[in-house]
Amino acid sequence: MHEVSIALGMIDELMRIARDNNAKKVTGVKLKIGKMSGIVTDSLMFAFDAVKLEHPMLSSATILIEEVPLMYGCEKCNKTFETENLPFQSCPFCGSYSLKLLSGEEMHIENVEVDV
Repeated sequence: MHEVSIALGMIDELMRIARDNNAKKVTGVKLKIGKMSGIVTDSLMFAFDAVKLEHPMLSSATILIEEVPLMYGCEKCNKTFETENLPFQSCPFCGSYSLKLLSGEEMHIENVEVDV
């Protein structure tokens, strides 16, 4: 379950952000996670809730996850589209397989709420 190692890395980054901003406490964190990132969001939330308890500065922090949809751009007709399908998608407008992934692989901290 790689979500635990992701949560541990996230804890390290949140602690660094808190230190850099002279925060007393981290109260919330918002993540953007792409549909194709390979992360199981429920598992990440569970892992975060478990490991944050070891850090008093993070113990009451809440986590909000925004799932980023899979978006492609067609290099033939220049249209963009959102899909639920994983790779090997064809353009619904022209049928081309010449696509560029525009979003859906993201995995980053969007913002952090702290008490100073």
